Amino acid sequence: MSPAEPYSIREYQPSDRAGCLAVFRTNMPSFFHEKELDEFKEFLENLPGPYLVVVDSSGSVVGCGGYAQAQEPGAADLCWGMIRRDLHGEGLGRRLTEARIEGARMDPSLKSIVMHTSQHTTGFYELMGFEMTRETPNGYGPGLHRCDMRLSLVEGKGR
Repeated sequence: MSPAEPYSIREYQPSDRAGCLAVFRTNMPSFFHEKELDEFKEFLENLPGPYLVVVDSSGSVVGCGGYAQAQEPGAADLCWGMIRRDLHGEGLGRRLTEARIEGARMDPSLKSIVMHTSQHTTGFYELMGFEMTRETPNGYGPGLHRCDMRLSLVEGKGR
């Protein structure tokens, strides 16, 4: 049995808000700056597209992430993906990212997925097939660089 098996992924519900905020806080300041917390709260109040949560066997939220139509035509944007800090490395981030990618693949109008993340997670997303398109030093704040990435959903390009 893999460590990820006691966990399941389902659609976000408003009652998951506190759990998602708790997951966010476990990833501060290494992956998110405190100033981003208000932005994440606003995001949860006005979801622009599908948002998923990873829950443990007791129903507690241990991860979350979604996707939405990007400003770029034909592209989806991965939004606010995170796993509770003490569960990093357990395969949950991969499962959540795969679920988000598969959701985007179901929309025939989408040809690619774009996203931005910090330098701390680019290696993870490269393993998932994303390619770096731009890096902005200190783009999120001091020491936290913004890295723009892309995954093609077109057969024969990327994963």
